[in-house]
Amino acid sequence: MRNGTDERAVSTVLDVSLALLLISASVLVLGLYLEDGTGAERFDGTSAERTAETLAATTLSIQYDIGGVESSDSYVPPGLTPSGAYERAEYGPATGLLADAAVTNAGIGDHELLAYGDEYEDAVDGSIGSTLVGADRDRNQDHHRHRVYAVAVWEPYENASIRGRATAGERPPVDEDVGSATITVSSGLPPLEEAAIRDAYDRGDDREEGITLVAELLAERLVEGYFPPEQSQHALESQGLDRSLKVYHYRETAAAVGVEFDDPDDEGGPLSRSTANATAANERLVYGERGPETMLDDLQEWFGDEDEPNGLAAVIADDLRNDALAPELEEIDREYDDEAADERVEDLLVESIALEEATITVQTWEP
Repeated sequence: MRNGTDERAVSTVLDVSLALLLISASVLVLGLYLEDGTGAERFDGTSAERTAETLAATTLSIQYDIGGVESSDSYVPPGLTPSGAYERAEYGPATGLLADAAVTNAGIGDHELLAYGDEYEDAVDGSIGSTLVGADRDRNQDHHRHRVYAVAVWEPYENASIRGRATAGERPPVDEDVGSATITVSSGLPPLEEAAIRDAYDRGDDREEGITLVAELLAERLVEGYFPPEQSQHALESQGLDRSLKVYHYRETAAAVGVEFDDPDDEGGPLSRSTANATAANERLVYGERGPETMLDDLQEWFGDEDEPNGLAAVIADDLRNDALAPELEEIDREYDDEAADERVEDLLVESIALEEATITVQTWEP
């Protein structure tokens, strides 16, 4: 999320000349590593780290279409839409765009948040692939050879049910000698500082409350990243495509966390244009139907067997306790007692949360 909005649009005043200059230079740099000519350096199984560095230094431009939102039940058509309104452009480091694709592809469980995540990923894949293939042309054959496969994964905490994944290139053959390197890049989402995590956990009267308070903080930060209040408020109050996309994104996210919004065409609700309230809409996503004042009171209900979690904070609290960190929590209980166990759980949360990072694994091989 390079620009902090779910539409990921870039300004039409982009300096095209500078962008083309950067792209041309990037292709030249890649060519130095991938060119197949006599005397040039060849790819091999040990070049993964160098390739990852090269991709990080390579600036690309992509174009993609978000018209897929029209097929979603959560999308409210804006009426007459100008030709090309659904077309978007983005440029940046290849690794940054791939991380963006992972965040755009994010879902909660099997529920995808954005209908156009695949289109964005395909655009990044195509741009990276055409650059690499263009530099890796086999002069003796009429086809191109892929020798790079990159996978970006974003998850706000380890083993999270909330995660996104994006790939570029083709998987290496199973019988090839493959080199691999992993790098960490920015996800574009705001970080959650260690001190804030520890303070939230310490405010709980016991482990369950501590985990829930951390989940609340994490949910607030995630919603803030996807729905910046000022920008979201402006979009909800506007007319046309910007409003339609913002309402769609709110409704898709709400469905993923078991929350409902009133009909956006009905006055009085936070998604209505006349009574738009991004702050209230964000609070609904975080806390669900109960609201922040009843979060801890309903703790046992959230973790019960009969009711599904409602709101992102409850979803994360349930996931942390019963799935994502469950093996580690059980091990802590086996090895530590009382206060020592409590301190170790707090450390585990600090170590596991990294919503501001995405991990990219680059694999290289020589066919």
